[in-house]
Amino acid sequence: DGNMYVFFEVEISGVNIGRMIFKLYNQIVPKTAENFRALCLGDRGQGLITKMPLNFGGAKFHRVIPGFMCQ
Repeated sequence: DGNMYVFFEVEISGVNIGRMIFKLYNQIVPKTAENFRALCLGDRGQGLITKMPLNFGGAKFHRVIPGFMCQ
């Protein structure tokens, strides 16, 4: 379909519980899709000031509604 896909491997207390797959509508919102893809893959290096990695690695969900959403 021409769209990109990325994923998160999700863990709880170090135990892998599965994979969340995201469909990126890069043909409709190319800049947003590319930014999200880059954060998933971590291929943009470090922040200029913080020197922190530019990725979602180690990010935590503060709220989960099963079958609906994660925030």
